[in-house]
Amino acid sequence: MNDWLPNFNRSRATRRVLLAVLVTAAVSGYFMGLRQTRSQVSLTRPMELSSVQAGQVGADTGDSTPEIASYSEVNRKRSGPNAGWRSDLHLLASPPRLALTTNAPPEFRAAAVAQRQTRRAFDGAPPVVPHPITQDSSAACLVCHGNGLAVKDRVASRISHAHFGNCTQCHVPAGGPLIPTGDNGLREPLSGNTFTGFAAFGPGKRAWPGAPPTIPHATQMRSDCLSCHGPGGLYGLRTPHVERLLCTQCHAPDARLDQRLVAHD
Repeated sequence: MNDWLPNFNRSRATRRVLLAVLVTAAVSGYFMGLRQTRSQVSLTRPMELSSVQAGQVGADTGDSTPEIASYSEVNRKRSGPNAGWRSDLHLLASPPRLALTTNAPPEFRAAAVAQRQTRRAFDGAPPVVPHPITQDSSAACLVCHGNGLAVKDRVASRISHAHFGNCTQCHVPAGGPLIPTGDNGLREPLSGNTFTGFAAFGPGKRAWPGAPPTIPHATQMRSDCLSCHGPGGLYGLRTPHVERLLCTQCHAPDARLDQRLVAHD
């Protein structure tokens, strides 16, 4: 009645034998793989110094294996021959240049004022952008103009006012928006007008010879004096005392110039 029991017991024994064989093969393969990996790593290590120069730099003859970064550190950890490479643009900022020991001659100041006027519609107007821009956000502008940047003979002056979110609202590209359009009316140049903007006021007035001059321009949107008068400004406009922080303690604003932006003659 229980004739099937011997067959069942034999099948269980067979399964146990097969399971033992599989476990033994898996464990053996694991340890064989470890031995093979260890032998391959040893082949990559220098066994002896190949030259005198290698001995001077100190070749690694130890048995320590290189540290492997985890997957979470792969994108952040710097390794390899280019580990010291940095491509951040703000690292190109040159150190501050030496300040002047005296004021620049009048002819250099006149040349600097004339150069400023080439990028402004009138005195006090925001300068145009002399290079192509993406107009996507102010972040691209602040990379160079946030703290100022000098690369060879190209100088990006530091902005003289607080940071705003839309630079192109006031600073327009000198070459136009460069946006293709199918409307022929938008391609025609604007008609001429009789608008005449203010000219530069000239040097500030002094109460007596040797006294600090007044500020010869409006102070609106010009809260950072070192933007133009610091080491990164034009040579004719630099000040010989950049270490002083409060400019208006000696250089008083001119009320006529602060009000002429809204005054009507």
